[in-house]
Amino acid sequence: MKSSIFLFAICISNFCLAQTYTEVNPPDHIKTVQLFNPQTNDQTPVARISGEYFILSFDDLNAGFHEYNYKIEHYNADWTPSGIFQSEFLDGYSSDYIRDYRNSFNTYQNYTHYRLQIPNQNTRPKLPGNYVIKVYTKDENNPIFTRRFALYDDQRVTVGIQAERGIGTGNLNQRLNVIASSGQVNLTETPDGATLFIMKNGNWEDHLRIKRPSFVQNSQLTYRDQNHLFEGNSEYLWFDTKTLEVPAMSTERVFRQDSLYHTVIRTDFQKWNLGYFDEPDVNGAFYIRNVRLNDQNLSNSQADYTWVHFALDEFDDAGGTKELYIVGAFNDWQLTPEYRLKKMENNFWELSVLLKQGYYNYQYAVYDQSTNEVSYSTINGSFWQTENLYQALFYYRPWGVRYDLLMGYGEVNTRN
Repeated sequence: MKSSIFLFAICISNFCLAQTYTEVNPPDHIKTVQLFNPQTNDQTPVARISGEYFILSFDDLNAGFHEYNYKIEHYNADWTPSGIFQSEFLDGYSSDYIRDYRNSFNTYQNYTHYRLQIPNQNTRPKLPGNYVIKVYTKDENNPIFTRRFALYDDQRVTVGIQAERGIGTGNLNQRLNVIASSGQVNLTETPDGATLFIMKNGNWEDHLRIKRPSFVQNSQLTYRDQNHLFEGNSEYLWFDTKTLEVPAMSTERVFRQDSLYHTVIRTDFQKWNLGYFDEPDVNGAFYIRNVRLNDQNLSNSQADYTWVHFALDEFDDAGGTKELYIVGAFNDWQLTPEYRLKKMENNFWELSVLLKQGYYNYQYAVYDQSTNEVSYSTINGSFWQTENLYQALFYYRPWGVRYDLLMGYGEVNTRN
């Protein structure tokens, strides 16, 4: 199967983003990059521009203080740089250095933990819209990693979103209907200035971008079409390394070798043909935890690292044209060599990754070289019953304005 998105005046942004924003993934010594949203208690990359904030954090395995700087840039709805002056979208400095850091304590793997709140007293975005934060050492044009986030104005536009079963799609899909309405902004004045962006579970890579509404009436834009579909996929898989002394339910065994822990996850197998299985998950999120600590905030610098060993029993790579990856919020759903499984004997596919202690959701992603498409359903299938969280971002560019404003935000859980 492939993760199909049906088109009706829709731009598939995986293609668009390849020409605009391209994420920079961290080098091997930078681990556990997390843009955490305290308001939602997960990695949802969207927050109110007034009164809410993000926490960006990461670990440097080259332990000891290193000066890391950051820079914030403003982007349009299609993730092209807006090109506007810094003073138009930001109060304070667009770049600064990260002051909050802490060395690891009582861990086998040494590291230094860095933390940054956005906005902060020195850097305060003032326009609702899309932003990219770059982290770099000396050259802002050569960042060590980037992350994107969005800030919305909750006073101008109300966004209502409804999820339902996709009709006539083989019980694979979920359909989204959205209504954007406002008593302050005349949305019918320039309907071409509107852009609706819907993503699933906070994954920027799994989304629809819709330019034209289905109906326009009385400053209300309705997006209701049979083709506004997402594959339901399956519930996320999970593993638990909050303790490294005894194996968790998803773990085959835990051992220590060469001064580091190793966690062997139970072998996965393909389930696409077994029907829907209701396994509670956290929609791809991850949480850094160490059960030995009374205060889980101490996990930032006192949780250890472990080599996590994944294995999948059988996969047809179509003569090497299909690539198999492990993805989730822990790697921002990025298909990088570090998370690509390799074929071993007896058609077993294996991967070993160094990850920090905690609770993780993950899924298998298959990249097809022949079609340039990514599927999240090849291994475990797609079902309309799957619990997912959809987020709708409504952008609007009023007449005469040179950039897109994120004027409304809504979300829906398919179980509600």
